[in-house]
Amino acid sequence: MSSDIADKKSPFWTVQITGWTIFMVLVVGVLLTNEKVHWTTVVSSTSNVLIGFIVTSLFRHFIRLREWANRNLRRLWLPLLMGCLTSALIWTTATVGVHFSLGSYTPEHKADMTTITFLIALLNNYFIVILWSLLYFAYHFFEIGQTARIARYKSEAAARDAQLNTLKGQINPHFMFNSLNNIRALMLEDVPRAREMVTKLSELLRYSMMHTEDKEVTLKEEISVVVDFLELCKIQYEHRLNYEITIDPETESVRIPPMIIQILVENSVKHGISSRLEGGNIWVAAHRDGDKLVIEVSNSGDWVHATERKVENSGIGLPNIRRRLQLIYGEAAAMLLRQEETRVVARITIPV
Repeated sequence: MSSDIADKKSPFWTVQITGWTIFMVLVVGVLLTNEKVHWTTVVSSTSNVLIGFIVTSLFRHFIRLREWANRNLRRLWLPLLMGCLTSALIWTTATVGVHFSLGSYTPEHKADMTTITFLIALLNNYFIVILWSLLYFAYHFFEIGQTARIARYKSEAAARDAQLNTLKGQINPHFMFNSLNNIRALMLEDVPRAREMVTKLSELLRYSMMHTEDKEVTLKEEISVVVDFLELCKIQYEHRLNYEITIDPETESVRIPPMIIQILVENSVKHGISSRLEGGNIWVAAHRDGDKLVIEVSNSGDWVHATERKVENSGIGLPNIRRRLQLIYGEAAAMLLRQEETRVVARITIPV
């Protein structure tokens, strides 16, 4: 899986041509500063750069054929060094040939001088090819890392979405079961009230269905469904249930996961109202605290009794909320349950 040429958007040829062109301009520019430079020197130096361009391009083709980019680094360094040496040797030999053909080396040159010149050119070219290879593989491995990170993020996002959809799917049956039980309890006692409950329930289900695919809704929309739910409950509990909602106006447009307040309110009704002969109160409040939104749902009652009933382990409501908050916000969100004087308070904190 070599990536740079398989990807049509690879910048290799742009960088390759630009880099060698700049190198050629620098070499020729330095030579032209010497007034005594011969034209054959300029031509031979230019040809040296062109040969370097061709050799490194062919070396890159060889790297792709042998799939070196997919090798472990421990297995790569030795073949890479040998490949660089071979490329430098081809480059130097071709360059020397051009020099001889242009007359840059005259017959008067001694053999040892020709050998020394060749070795110096070989070392210089070897260094350049190694540098070229390091840049090539550095970019290639950077691209592989980026691609892997993007793939991992997409996979994690898909997994989170799947879990969120599963958690959302748990909400509707859980909510419907409790509501239908309430309606069934009234059917033989008060048909008009049961009919009103069905109407309220249809509104709640409409809201739930409308936002099944939504990750977030506005706080105002969520409070609206909470009011419907509490009105639905008041039909059953009558004077035993009272509620108060206090929402800071500037928080109404803040987006939150759907149904989290409704589930907390439902939990308060179930464990704080229905279990008490005298009933009780439910308070819903929301305000901003810096860059956080604080939502509190509290009910009359004693947390000790709630703990004895193992509230958190008796259903899916609270674990569902905690898991959804974790999936959406990570460590930036929190949910706490505690006793405050005569109230049991559930507090959710999420980033705005």
